[in-house]
Amino acid sequence: MAKNPLHPDQVTAEWINSALNEGGFIKNSSVIDIKTEILGDSKGFLSSIVKVIITYDKKEVSAPDSLVVKIEPESDSFREYGNELHAFQREILFYKEVAGNVPIRLPVIYFAVDKPPAFSIVMEDLSHYEPGDQVVGMNLNQIRTTVENVGKLQAEYWNNGALGKLNWMPLTNNIAFDYAIKWDSFVKHFGQFTDQKGLKVGEKLKNSVKWLENEVSKRPKTIVHSDLREDNLLFGSGGADKEVLILDWQLAIRSMGAFDVARLIGGSELPSERKGHQFEVLRCWYDTLIDCGVEAYSWEEAQYDFRLGALYCLCYPVHFHDGVIDAKGRKMELVEVLINRQFASVVELDAESILP
Repeated sequence: MAKNPLHPDQVTAEWINSALNEGGFIKNSSVIDIKTEILGDSKGFLSSIVKVIITYDKKEVSAPDSLVVKIEPESDSFREYGNELHAFQREILFYKEVAGNVPIRLPVIYFAVDKPPAFSIVMEDLSHYEPGDQVVGMNLNQIRTTVENVGKLQAEYWNNGALGKLNWMPLTNNIAFDYAIKWDSFVKHFGQFTDQKGLKVGEKLKNSVKWLENEVSKRPKTIVHSDLREDNLLFGSGGADKEVLILDWQLAIRSMGAFDVARLIGGSELPSERKGHQFEVLRCWYDTLIDCGVEAYSWEEAQYDFRLGALYCLCYPVHFHDGVIDAKGRKMELVEVLINRQFASVVELDAESILP
């Protein structure tokens, strides 16, 4: 096997040939040349994405004309964080053990390297789909379609034995523990991205983070993407609302399902689309769960969990803010819209009302 790549420019024809051969997608042909292109520059925090166009000496039916290689990020700080979370191992195991059991469209995986120091995933090229752009924001129909997909997946693993077997998937990403410690610094550097109502809720949460973590831990568990936002979505051609692919399962956990709905609506939906419709979208997710066989979970519980999830979402920007203080360009635009939308969503939901 050729040397596993640590950086995009280390993806070679020899390595692609070995990956496809070991994955069983080529047997009688060889990769003789490749062209590479970095995708989604500045979108990903925990990975770099490289599109590879392939030339063979002769073509086999199972051999892809192009593919995508996902490797660890260039940023040392995010690389270290990803390693702490075992992010790549988690995503590889998700595709190995979960993807084949759920009724939603997910990419084909050709090969994966799950050993340090050069984790990578070689997957189907889906660049013909339209990539989501969280800075631009999602419309209501796209949000509804996405939560339906999430609901179908979560229903398969709702508080059951199948979920219990996924012991490699943690119960939390542990991003709330330093909320109170980092809050003042967050306000100093990014408080201008929300209003006084949002800051008031954030301040009140300082004294209730342990309560929040405890409440979330007691709720019914399922697979939670936990980074469900538009930059991790692909839409059907022309931005078709009817087909949405959910990518990037590096932070998947076993936790409270409504968190994904809160993260998606709060971080990615345009405020003009979101206002007055948050519980309508939640109902769409809830009805999907019930239609797929989830029992003993009431609408009142779903609303409570939704508010818990919205509050927990505030922990993300606070936890990660010190790593993006000097961010520029699109990355800073993303930080701004995420903070602005997430805090406004919490206020609109009156999520503060459930705090002790």
